[in-house]
Amino acid sequence: MAYDEKKDILIKMIEMKQGDSSLHFSVFSYDGGEAKLQISRMFQKKDGTASYSKVGRLTKEEVKFFLDHSEGILELINNFESSR
Repeated sequence: MAYDEKKDILIKMIEMKQGDSSLHFSVFSYDGGEAKLQISRMFQKKDGTASYSKVGRLTKEEVKFFLDHSEGILELINNFESSR
């Protein structure tokens, strides 16, 4: 089965901006399936366009941001699961 972008539904995204980059914590459901957390890093290239990269390592501030929002993210996933 091939991936179909139209079936990938963004439930919520929380963004942490830092200078010319940001960390995205996104909850997605694919084709009505279970909700899953995706973590991605977005940055501005020199030509002004946006690009994404692997998250790799997190700074202490990024870990704190994630921990501050983790209960809300888990609650969102649980609410989505119970509404299916």
